Amino acid sequence: MKVLFVPAIQSSAKYHFSGIAASKPLENKDDNKRRLNNSFLIGGGLTLLGAGIYLYTRRKPAKNMTKLEIADDIPIRPDKPVETKPKPQNKPEVKEVKQEVKPLPLPDEKLANSLPEFIRAKLSINNNYERFKNLLASQNKASIAGEGANSVVYNIDFLDEYVLKVVKPDIKADPNNIPVGLFPNNVNLGQPIWINPDNQRILLLKKVSGVPNSINNWSETIYDKKLGKPLSVTKEQAFDYFEKITKISQLEQAVFDDLANQIQVLNTTPKHPNDLYPGFKTDSVNPNNLLVDFENNKLGVIDYFARNNDIYKNSHMDMVAMISDFTLYPEYYDHLNSSQQEKLLQCLKIIENKSFKAAEKVGLSTDKEIFLNFINKINKYFPIPSVKKSDAEEYIRSYDVRAKAFVDMFNYR
Repeated sequence: MKVLFVPAIQSSAKYHFSGIAASKPLENKDDNKRRLNNSFLIGGGLTLLGAGIYLYTRRKPAKNMTKLEIADDIPIRPDKPVETKPKPQNKPEVKEVKQEVKPLPLPDEKLANSLPEFIRAKLSINNNYERFKNLLASQNKASIAGEGANSVVYNIDFLDEYVLKVVKPDIKADPNNIPVGLFPNNVNLGQPIWINPDNQRILLLKKVSGVPNSINNWSETIYDKKLGKPLSVTKEQAFDYFEKITKISQLEQAVFDDLANQIQVLNTTPKHPNDLYPGFKTDSVNPNNLLVDFENNKLGVIDYFARNNDIYKNSHMDMVAMISDFTLYPEYYDHLNSSQQEKLLQCLKIIENKSFKAAEKVGLSTDKEIFLNFINKINKYFPIPSVKKSDAEEYIRSYDVRAKAFVDMFNYR
């Protein structure tokens, strides 16, 4: 736009002439001032508009603006619409209302009154007492935690720190005959905490965490009663054994110290006053009498019997024997390749060394002859048949033969 600045006219003539044409009549002074002011306003407005557009296109994002907000305002690609995620809506907080479980007093009857107070407290909620009575009357096979020669042990879902032990019908009473409260409370040996006053064959035991140390069907592998013969060790069982022995050898010394302490408590606790042969003997022939809990770094003894002679003593070799499954060890070994065999021997020596150190700490014997004397006596009562190694060879599974060969592995000390 062209802005024409007209000088003030001194004459009083009605018309004036521009330098270009003189054909238009002159405007009065008020018109000139109005045109001049309008020109300034229009020019200034256009200038401000242009500056505003320039600044807007060159502006920097605010410091507190997020990337998502920038993308909303300025598309990264003009040819593609910017996809924005809907902003999450704040949901009202819902507070969980826990229903208070009120304990109900147990009935005043013989069974309820015979239970220790800490068990009564657990049975006083959620109708657990009635469930407990039903369990005593009939056990569910699906709840079996383990089975031995003399008894069956059941898990209890409403008493998860304890198990129910039921002595088999052909056994008159629990052969161990362990009084309630015999062992220290800080040592968990799976000891009884309650004996049914109406049936001495039913007991509540402390639950020992872990899984059986050896293969699941160890007893059937030694001798399957249904088939009337022993079973051969499979390659898969050998690999499982190798993996477990490797992991046990890597457990810290404190785990072995604790296991040695358990066995020493068994070794030295009198069964009754004036006990001629104090203590209990670990059943170290069956490796599944040891439970292994890798999650909690724990090894636990679960089966033992009362000592009734001077031969039934414990030593550090009982620890090694239960861990190693010495009876089937040669058969596991033969399924492994040469490098695995070498590593297995190393792991077993580490286990024996840690067991030896642990035994010395707690005063448990390290005399290998104690273990061999026990095995020789057991072998007379529980002879086991051999199993074929090949058409021309057999694996001799006699406890005494296997124990002697096993102990000889550690004669380097």
